[in-house]
Amino acid sequence: MTNPNAHTISPSKAILINEAAAVTGVSARKINRLIDDAVLPKSVCIKLGSRRAVRAYAVPMVSFGASDGSKLSKGMRLEAMRMIEKFAKNNWPRLRDEPEHAKVLRFESGCVILSLGEPVSAAMAGLNRLNDAFHRIIEDQDVRGGVPVVRGTRISVYEVADALAIDGLETTLEDFPALSREDVEASALYVTARPRTGRPRASTKPRRFVSEETVDLAGAH
Repeated sequence: MTNPNAHTISPSKAILINEAAAVTGVSARKINRLIDDAVLPKSVCIKLGSRRAVRAYAVPMVSFGASDGSKLSKGMRLEAMRMIEKFAKNNWPRLRDEPEHAKVLRFESGCVILSLGEPVSAAMAGLNRLNDAFHRIIEDQDVRGGVPVVRGTRISVYEVADALAIDGLETTLEDFPALSREDVEASALYVTARPRTGRPRASTKPRRFVSEETVDLAGAH
């Protein structure tokens, strides 16, 4: 199914390490190790101030490097990485719309034949989910002081993610009727990609927003 928001992701877009971790399921620590050990080509790694990032087209390379790539020799792994990079750049629009298109990609070297499609498809589908989350979540200083909230509401993504972790999806949807299933899933992904900073709240039970409607108490009497 085509994701209408996916076209805003360009192949050169900077994806922070935590964002890449949320997309691929590879830990941020392991991604940093892939960079430090030069498993990922230097050309795909960039810095945003003090933070590390990779180009969007390199996210499938992260998935491969942390899975089947670790089983190859350094030379073969680099060759496979370059193949993924070229394929991603040349097929980017179609891969965004149809991540399964990557299933045709495979690496062959001598007697070694390796499918590259699965990690590439999974990474592209993850990028689409992340991009959808970035469309559903906003940060506006006029709305709760800039805390990330679900678009069209004042519901913090952290409250939603806490509720999801404690109570599960169905209860969370009941507790936040203004939200859709996609909103809840996007909130959880957003929190994973951009974890909150600062001192955690003392309470482990998230505050509930049963309704986003404003009640005029004066007019109710």
